[in-house]
This record gives sequence, structure tokens and C-alpha cells, in this order.
Amino acid sequence: MTIKKFTTTRRNVLKKTTAAAAASTLPVGTFLRRAWAAEPIKVSSYGGYFEDMLTEYTYPEFEKASGIQVETVSQPGGFAWFTQLENGMDAGNAPVDITMAGGSSVRRANHLFKALDVNKAPNMANIPDYLIYNMPDTDMPAASPMLAWYATLITNTEAWPEAPTSWADAWDPMFVDSLGWSGDAESSFIIDIVAHTFMGGDEIMQTKEGLTQCMEKGVELKDNVKLWYADEGKFQAQLQSGELTGGQYYHDVTMVMIDDGFPMRSTFPKEGGVIDFGAWCMLTTTDKEDVCYEFLNWCASPEAQTTTTENLWTAPVLPRDMLPNLSDEAFSLASSEIPPIVPNYDVYLENGDWIGEKWQELLTGA
Repeated sequence: MTIKKFTTTRRNVLKKTTAAAAASTLPVGTFLRRAWAAEPIKVSSYGGYFEDMLTEYTYPEFEKASGIQVETVSQPGGFAWFTQLENGMDAGNAPVDITMAGGSSVRRANHLFKALDVNKAPNMANIPDYLIYNMPDTDMPAASPMLAWYATLITNTEAWPEAPTSWADAWDPMFVDSLGWSGDAESSFIIDIVAHTFMGGDEIMQTKEGLTQCMEKGVELKDNVKLWYADEGKFQAQLQSGELTGGQYYHDVTMVMIDDGFPMRSTFPKEGGVIDFGAWCMLTTTDKEDVCYEFLNWCASPEAQTTTTENLWTAPVLPRDMLPNLSDEAFSLASSEIPPIVPNYDVYLENGDWIGEKWQELLTGA
């Protein structure tokens, strides 16, 4: 496998054929001739390295297999993108046919997306249920997961020769003033980490009392966390300078730092790394539904998952045993066979504003 280096964070890192009537009758998987897709489908993903790698490695393989061209559009991180999408759709000027969304955004913006018929993209049936979110009151997915990434416990190997084994190690007093952690409760999933590490699972997250109990445990990290970051670049710079020697961060970006020579390690704790994912969503306004299904189906294939994992260092969404051509080296760079902590997205959908306010109140001691 060729290892590619990049130096920005993944968040930074991490941007019309009018479908012929006859084409719409073609079964999924049928090779589509270029005349069928004389105009490209427009697909948006997180800008920067993320989109660059998809454009350079993943989309060309799809174009080769299908004859359908992909026109890429960069989207910013955060929910504001979906507000822009909705405004464009309301004005009759939707900028894309398919967009990428994270687990929370799939739920919050589901009114913008078509419910997906798995029969039209049969490879989706191989994606584990825990990554699938069905449209309310249906058994139809709102999105098709494409790739995943993990937040893990990272440490400087020179400062901490012995690797941690559990998220609980971050609470050890030996790490006083040494760690960095995302200051946003929803994006750090600190509540999920506490629930799975100290509370026996996420059942405790079903009530505000339980959520408060988890946040109060999370705030006990205050003595060890020197930087509650909003800017990942700032945290990364302090890790690279040695000012901070550990914390919660993204596994794939940490692997890049290691590849660049920094003395870091990424540990998947025994409770699991925290998984989040990017999923493809088909906008209700697209007039290229059949072509979009071709795209979704190919992206859920072992070939697409292997190509994307090897080049983005994101984790595949298909089970490991379905990817025989993906090397163990490439898999370990992106993922782990330890079952992940899957964020309880519904809790954030229902209580996100309250959680944010309560977490900041506890952090500041207000």
C-alpha cells in the first residue's frame, strides 16, 4: 500500500443527464453507458484533503465502473451546510444531488432527504444496522453510510512509554495538566464515553438525571485537561510541540502525525474507540434518482470500501471479512476490531441544546 502524507487536520482536511426514461428501468448493477449519464451527478463532501482524496481515488473508480461522471462540490463542516441546502432547495436551485452527512446531521436534516430503497442499492444491505438510521415511521434508511472515523485516546510515547488501555486512564491523576479534549459535549461524545466506561452502558443516557450524572463524571477530567479545544489545529500544534502529551483525538490524523515522525500513539481503549461516520444522502430535489442509486450501491461495495480506506485512512463501514483485498496494514491504520462506542445520536437530537448548556455550566462552574 502506498502511504500518502498530508499535513492538515482531517476536519480541515476533513469539501444533467436528464435520466433517459428507458434508463430508469435498468436494474441496479447494470453497466451504464456514458450516453446515459451525459451530465454528471453532483456530490458534495467535506472540503480539503477529504474531498481531494475522494476525487483522486474513489470517484474515478466509480466513473470507470459505471460510466457516470461525478462533479464534486465542497461542503463545510457543521450543520450550517444543511441550512444552505434547504434554502437552495426551496429556491429551486439545489446545489447537489447527493451530500455527505454525519450521524447527527442525518437525523436533524432528514426532511431534506429521500428515504432510500435498499432494493435499488443492494450492497447497502451489508452495512451493519448500528450505522443505519431509518426515516421516522419507516424501515427505509435516510442515508447510506460510506466511511467512518474514530476518536481514540492518544498519548506521547516519550512522555508516556506505557500505553493506556481504558478511557478510564484519562482520569488518572498522573495526567494532570497534560491532556487536550474537545470542549463540545456533542462532538466529543464525552457522555457516551463515560456511560460505556463507568456506567455499564448508555442506558443511563435515557434521562436528564442520568445525562447529568455522566457529565459530572466527565467534568472530573478538569484537572487533567489543560486545553478544552474548539480548534483542532491548536490542539494538534500543542501535541506536536510537546506542550500537551495526550488526550482525545482522531485516530486517522494521529496516524498521519506518527507517519510524519511525531512520537505519538493512538490507543483503541478496551471500551472501544468512538465511531462517527459520513453517509451519503439523496436530496428530495434530485431528478437523477436512478443514477444516484448506482452511486450509493457502488460506494457500499467491497471495491469502493477498499479503495477509500486505503487512500483516506478512514474506516470501512463493511465488516472486515467482506474486504479480502484490504490489507491488514491498511485496516489497522484506519480501524480496530474492538467493537466501537456508537454515539447515542437520538439523545443529542432530543436534548442537544440542553446538553450543551449544562456541559458548559459544569465546565465553568457557573
